[in-house]
Amino acid sequence: MTSKNGLIDRIVFDSEVSKRKILLIPIETIIGTPYNPASRTKAGAVMKRLVESIKKYGVIQPLVITADRDLVDGNRRLAAAKVAQLSFVECIILPNDVNKDQVFCTVNTTAEKIGGRGWLEACRSGCKAPPTDIFNQYTELFNLVGTFGIDLMIEKKLGFNLVNQCKYMRSLGVVERLDSLIITVAQRKLTNKINAINRSEIASAEKVKQLTVLLA
Repeated sequence: MTSKNGLIDRIVFDSEVSKRKILLIPIETIIGTPYNPASRTKAGAVMKRLVESIKKYGVIQPLVITADRDLVDGNRRLAAAKVAQLSFVECIILPNDVNKDQVFCTVNTTAEKIGGRGWLEACRSGCKAPPTDIFNQYTELFNLVGTFGIDLMIEKKLGFNLVNQCKYMRSLGVVERLDSLIITVAQRKLTNKINAINRSEIASAEKVKQLTVLLA
C-alpha cells in the first residue's frame, strides 16, 4: 500500500486494525450529554477557534457515543461541528457492556477536567458515577444547603471551593453556621473579597473582624 507522500507505508507496515468501531454518524441523530455543563458549549473565543479548526481539518478526535447514539464524550466538538455545518462526524461506538456514566467521569477527570463548577452542575444534572472525591463533596454540600443552595451556586457560577473557603472562615473564628455562610457568600457573590482577606498577612483576629463586617 503506497501513497504520494509515503504516509500510508509508514503507518501500515507494523500496525494492527483496532477492534473499536469508528463510524460516520449523522450529526442530528446524536443525543447530547444531559449533565454536561452548558458553559462548555457556549459561544465565545474557544468555540470560535474550534469551529474554524473543524472547518479546516474536520473533527480530528472522534466523539464517543453509545449504540443508541447517546453522546458520552465530545459535547463541545459536536456543538462546533453543528456550527461548522457538518452533516456527519466520526464516532467511537462504546460496547453495550460499558457504563457510559463511568466513561464520562473517567474522561473528564483525566484529559479534559471540567473543574469544580462543572462537576457541581454535572452532579446536579444526574451524573450517576462521579469520582469518589467529587461524590463526597457533592453529598456534603447537599446535606448542608440542599438543592436550593446548589442551584444558587450554579446560578452564581461558583464551585466546590466555596465550601472550603467558608470552612476556613469558621476555623479563623467566624461564628456563623457553615450552611448559612455558604448561602450568604453565594447570594452576594463575596468570594473574591473573602479570598483577599483570607490571603492577606494581617492577624487572624483582624481577618475575623473584616470578614464579620463583610458578611453583616
